[in-house]
Amino acid sequence: MTPATLPATELPIPDLDWSIASYKGHPTSDGFAYVASLRRNGKKVASVEHDGRGGTVMVFWTTAAKEHRQAWNRWVADYQSLHPENAAYEPESTAVESLIDEYEVAAKLRRATRRETPVLRPGESVLSSGGFTALRGLPDSPEVKAFLRKPDHDFDRFWDGKRWVKL
Repeated sequence: MTPATLPATELPIPDLDWSIASYKGHPTSDGFAYVASLRRNGKKVASVEHDGRGGTVMVFWTTAAKEHRQAWNRWVADYQSLHPENAAYEPESTAVESLIDEYEVAAKLRRATRRETPVLRPGESVLSSGGFTALRGLPDSPEVKAFLRKPDHDFDRFWDGKRWVKL
C-alpha cells in the first residue's frame, strides 16, 4: 500500500477513494452529533451517523453495497496501520472523523480562496479544523508581508487555492 495524503489536512490515508459529503453536525450536551454521506470514488455508498452521546459511528450501507463494505473494512484497517497513535479508539470512528475533518477544512479553505483571503498554517503534520489562520489582504499585500516578517509567528505554509505551499 502506498499511502496518499488528504489535500486540506495533509493527513496520510491509504488512498483517496473514500470521502465525506453532505455533512451536518451540531454540539450536544455529551459531545457532537452528525450525519454525512460516505462516498467511494464520488458515489454515495453509505450514510454515517453519530448521536453525540459517546457511542460509535453508525454506518448504514446502501443496498447491494457488499463490495463497498468489504473495501471500507480494508481501508479502515489500512488507516489504522498508518495511525497507531489512535489504536485506543474505535477504528471506524477515527477513520470517519478524519474524513469529516478533511471535509470541514476543505470547505473553509474554498471559502477563503473565493474571498481571496490568504491562509497560513503552522508546520504541524496534520491540520485540524481550527489550525490555520486567515489573514485580511492579498498574499502579496504589504500587510501580509509585514505579518510574515514578524519573528513571533510559527507559520510555514500558505494555501494557494489547491494545496499547501511552503513559505
